[in-house]
This record gives sequence, C-alpha cells and structure tokens, in this order.
Amino acid sequence: MRITVLLVAWSCVIASGQPGNEWERIGDLRINRVHATWKSPESLVADLQSTDRAARLDALRLAGAESNEGYLAEVAPNEVELRYASLDAPQTKQAIVLFESLSYVYAAVAVPSLDGWERIAVFECWCKYEGSTFLDDVVRVEYGHAGAELVARASGGGTGIYRQTEARFALRNERLEPLLSFTRRERSCPAGTDSCSYQLRSFVGGELIEAKATFGNQVTVDWDLVSLRNSKPPACTPYKWDAVNFKYTPSGPAHPCKYEPPK
Repeated sequence: MRITVLLVAWSCVIASGQPGNEWERIGDLRINRVHATWKSPESLVADLQSTDRAARLDALRLAGAESNEGYLAEVAPNEVELRYASLDAPQTKQAIVLFESLSYVYAAVAVPSLDGWERIAVFECWCKYEGSTFLDDVVRVEYGHAGAELVARASGGGTGIYRQTEARFALRNERLEPLLSFTRRERSCPAGTDSCSYQLRSFVGGELIEAKATFGNQVTVDWDLVSLRNSKPPACTPYKWDAVNFKYTPSGPAHPCKYEPPK
C-alpha cells in the first residue's frame, strides 16, 4: 500500500457530511458534483485504510464511492494517494484523494471551508483495462488558458476494444467546469483479423493531435510507438479559448501537423 503526500496541510476542524449520488458521464469518465464535508483529507485517507470495516465504509461514502461501498468496504484500497494543488489561486490549496480498489479508481477533489473541507467533485473509473500504475495518471494538473487545469482520465472497452477518455476541468466559483474532452487512446482488434488499429490523441499548445497506426494483434504495443509508426503524418485540429463559455472550441479544420507530437 502506498501513500504519497505532496504538501503538508494545515489543521482542520471536525465536520461531517452525507454525500449524494448524482453521476454524470463524459465518455468513460464518471463525475459526481454533489458536495460532502470532510474533517480533513488526512483523516479520510486514514479511514480508507482502517482495519475497521465501519470506518472504511464511512470513508468510502465521504469520498464519493457510495455506489460500490458494500463491495469495496470488504478490503482496504490497494493504493491511496493524497495530493495538494493550487487550482484557482497560489495562496489556496485544494486536496485530491485518489485510491484504487478491486479495479475501481476514485479521485475526490475538496476545497478548504470554514468548517473543514468540502468535497466538490469525485471522478470514478472502472479501470479493469489498465495496468497497475494507472493511478498515477488518473488525475493531474496542467496549465492552459483557464490557468490550472485538472486533467482526468478513465478507460473502458469490451471484446477486442479499448479506449481511454481524457477530460479537462477548471475551478470556477468552487465548481469544476468541463473545458474539453476527447478519446485519448483507442485500440480496435476486430475478430477474425490478425491486426489491430490504434489511435492516439493529445491536446498540446491549443491543438488536438491525432496519430494512427496498425500493429499485429500478437504484438504488445507501447503507446509511444503509435505516433512514430503511423502510416500518415499526425493530424492537428486547432482550438481556441472561449472565455465567454469557459471552454475550448475548434477554430479550424484538421490539417497535417508541422511537427511530431511530443513523446
């Protein structure tokens, strides 16, 4: 079990809350914006790892995993991470609690409040198609036109199919607003064929970059190879920042990229 604390938090007063169950879906990513009050991020992490089932059950509810609480409460999470990031102003820190259990990954985001901490959103991924290191890639913070942008990823698929959704959010008035979403990775291995098609997309410098490639279905493919082994130059679709609607919107047709996507 692993705990990563990136920044030490200040003390929080005791509070309690009851999370709701109103899920939205963006591709394979699920998000719940119902609020819940935490005593502190550290106490939530401790309760998620508690040897007491009742404590774990309460922590799962506060973290936003109540739809699977009975299933997940039987064992402590395999991994837990606590991160802190500045999503709106340098002097304010938000907490992100991530944990993985039985192929489910959750990332709960909370802001400091007068009574402790307020959970403002939780992301869910049924990540059975991902490797064990995916927890490090579920949520990250990058910087763009909206300032600090929260990048969330989740995967799904079926027989011969795998895909991964990427969605970008920014904090506005203590609400995570969606800025852009797309299918980041896609693999299709049709039955009866000996090849698989791959598509890899990334959002860099205001452009959505797309590369395609085909490999034998018996080959273990590093996704970095898709941008190197494609049969055509990557395609770039320009986007602009729409400040009025607070999101990225396409600003032109796709065209061959003038440079290789970052590796």
